[in-house]
Amino acid sequence: MSKNADAGLKPDQIFTPLLNTSLAHLLAKGHAFTPFESVSVIEPIRDVSSMISLTGPVSVMLLLNFDYAMAWRLMQEEVRELGMTENDETLEAVLGEITNIIGGNATTSLAFAGQTVHLSLPLIFRSAKIRPGLNEVLIQRSSLEHELGKLDVYCVTPAIPDAIETDYGLIAK
Repeated sequence: MSKNADAGLKPDQIFTPLLNTSLAHLLAKGHAFTPFESVSVIEPIRDVSSMISLTGPVSVMLLLNFDYAMAWRLMQEEVRELGMTENDETLEAVLGEITNIIGGNATTSLAFAGQTVHLSLPLIFRSAKIRPGLNEVLIQRSSLEHELGKLDVYCVTPAIPDAIETDYGLIAK
């Protein structure tokens, strides 16, 4: 991949129309996406995120970062006419499908001189934010010190109020 290909990427031209079409239910009341701008970090991590990557002559990771209420409303609008059950599984399926559609449609715009753009599977993940009914989360870290640098691995789970016996031993708060 050349730097020139990525430097010429114009997300407003490629992704904004796709976002407007795919997320039209959220834009119905006069809301609009701001123009894309350069930032140094992804913040804050919201309740539900959907990610897909496109690779080939360019390399792009598209991350949709939703507050839970917004993601839930989007799911409701998408499944209302289909008679599907509204639950967290359906929420993740809908977000994955929307992200996949946006990524798939973007591959056409991002193909340069007949080179293929590859699309990953969408990945849905949730933050460790405290939610209604969940008192706290347990965040644990393991680190690897190496001559090449450091790797931190985080494990984030809902806090367990009482000890629970599992195949792997006793899990306690």
